[in-house]
Amino acid sequence: MDNGRSIPGKGKDHSSSTWGTVSQSLGVKKSWAWLLIVSILLSLAVPFILGGFSQFSLLNKLSWWAALFLAMLALISWAFNALRTRMLMGALGEKISFRKAALTTISAEFAGVATPAAVGMAATYTFLFHNLGVTIGEAVGLVSIIMLTDVTYFGSIMLLAMAAEFFGGGGQFSLDMVAPIFTVVAGGALVIVLLITNFRRIYHFVSRQMAKVSWLASRRYRLAKGTVHFLRAARTLRNMTWLQLVSLYFITVGFWLPRYLVLIVVIYLVGAHIPFAYLLLVQGVLNLGGQMFMIPAGGGVVDTAYAAFLSPYLAAKPLAFTLLVWRTYTFYWYLIIGGPIFLYETGHAAHNLLIKK
Repeated sequence: MDNGRSIPGKGKDHSSSTWGTVSQSLGVKKSWAWLLIVSILLSLAVPFILGGFSQFSLLNKLSWWAALFLAMLALISWAFNALRTRMLMGALGEKISFRKAALTTISAEFAGVATPAAVGMAATYTFLFHNLGVTIGEAVGLVSIIMLTDVTYFGSIMLLAMAAEFFGGGGQFSLDMVAPIFTVVAGGALVIVLLITNFRRIYHFVSRQMAKVSWLASRRYRLAKGTVHFLRAARTLRNMTWLQLVSLYFITVGFWLPRYLVLIVVIYLVGAHIPFAYLLLVQGVLNLGGQMFMIPAGGGVVDTAYAAFLSPYLAAKPLAFTLLVWRTYTFYWYLIIGGPIFLYETGHAAHNLLIKK
């Protein structure tokens, strides 16, 4: 194999062994494919229950320029995510091309929407980052940084939207609805600050408590591994200059904001008037919910929540139409476009792994 000659009888098994390596490395389960199918069916069922086939009479509102603009928003989001990946890899001394960074992030996002609770995203990032030349520990550290920057954006945009919605007084969110969301966002930010500033003390306290419970004691090794990965991520952030950190934040904004604009454009197409801050809040809740449920991308659950949040502003038919278009560019798009790229990138990485072995 080292001399480049093929081994008789092995060629036909190459694709299966490659996929086996990918599956083992990413922890892919065959049952997840069925969950994805169920998610798609549930996601499609909600708009049809709301509007039936009559919603397609509104397709004339989705002009070619609007469809193209929505596709451009998705591409712009991917471009900023690729810039973030290049910047973080550069912080570890690894220079990669924009094309390679884009293919890596697109593959990871496909895995995120195609797996329960988006667990495939972190696994794919780790697998592909390692293939690009960093260690497994560094790769997991990079994934931790990506999550931290996403949480930072989410917290800042949600706080801004809540302030605008509450003090503007023009939306549907009452104080009873704002308070729990504010508590979650502010509490999450406080936890992150405490983790970074008092990490070792918290780690030792949690480790001692886990040792007192037999079924938790066996998981102390995982906690230790997670600690190492978190510290590597924190160390990478500390080594970055303030200018780099600010750039990283605005690149993250450039990654998320086009996705939030999709719903705003879709609502504009049907002529509805919904407060901008309210749409930001709704999408923040829906995006968070989509990554928490065991059904990939929150199929059915996210769609039902969408209908509940926007039904005060939209009749059944435009509500169903906007839901279908919004899901097309925030869910189905990543499956249709990202799927082939995921197979290509992970297959190529697995092939390299097999050659090294």
